[in-house]
Amino acid sequence: MTMEIISIFLGIVLLGAVDYGYGGIELVRLTYLIDIPSLIIMLVFTVPVLFKGGVWKDFKRAWRLLKKDYTCHLDEVRRALDVVEMMQKQVLYAGVVCVLLTLITIFRRLSDPASLGPNLSVAILTMLYAMIFEMLLLPLQLEAKRRIIDYMGVDTEEENAAEKGNETAEKENTEEGRI
Repeated sequence: MTMEIISIFLGIVLLGAVDYGYGGIELVRLTYLIDIPSLIIMLVFTVPVLFKGGVWKDFKRAWRLLKKDYTCHLDEVRRALDVVEMMQKQVLYAGVVCVLLTLITIFRRLSDPASLGPNLSVAILTMLYAMIFEMLLLPLQLEAKRRIIDYMGVDTEEENAAEKGNETAEKENTEEGRI
């Protein structure tokens, strides 16, 4: 799962650094993808929800699930999955709200054509940040679901063994009754 997160970052860096007009790679172009106020706004719309809802620990646990040697109970994994899914929705909604707020600003300043480009880029960047955060949360969701399925498989094996034990005991009791 860590490889998925690394590949997301590498993909963003490479796509952001490619100069499509000339076919070269310029790392300076990555500065166009950084807008600190948009990042802060995205964090303001998402992080307080974790603290207010009291699920910060569950969110941290979801990140620990990426470690193969990390073990926890099924209920903890389910809570982590719920938090990750809630954060996915929260990030998406935060991105949409940020885009809408930026578009309102653009429409208010439509008489100034020079501000149109920079404001549109900020609107698009906030949605890009939302999609990047969503992509980072997807491996967490997948790992939590995988662990739940693994728990269900273990439970099923234990139940099957218990059922076989009960059937054997019933057969023995039936045979003893015949004698």
